[in-house]
Amino acid sequence: MTPTLTEIRTALQNLAQRKGRPDYELCIAKQVKYAMDNGLEHHLIAELPFFEVLPREEDKPLRPYGTRAYPEPRQRKEVEDWLKSYKGNLEKFALLAGCSAGNLLHIRGSRINCTLDMYNKIMKARKELEGVAA
Repeated sequence: MTPTLTEIRTALQNLAQRKGRPDYELCIAKQVKYAMDNGLEHHLIAELPFFEVLPREEDKPLRPYGTRAYPEPRQRKEVEDWLKSYKGNLEKFALLAGCSAGNLLHIRGSRINCTLDMYNKIMKARKELEGVAA
């Protein structure tokens, strides 16, 4: 909870007395209040007695990621052709494959290349469908 403007102004008056200088203007108190409310830095905040400056939490590094692997061009073409010839409900197939129907539409239209992981999911779902149909 941040202190009120009156509390900040009183603390700044006490600070000015300790330093042996004239009182800080109201505009300075407003600047300090604004900085405290918005998490900004102000050189007087650290000197105020009622506010302990807490160290900022360091940003955590992003999760490491590997490079994407893609299927061979013939495998890509096979998936595209199969999706073009598929007559069933694409949304149900997407649920079965564990991916989004939008991605399948983009793969079918050759707008995006599927990753090797997605290729494996599609082929596994295709085998399940063909196993059920056969």
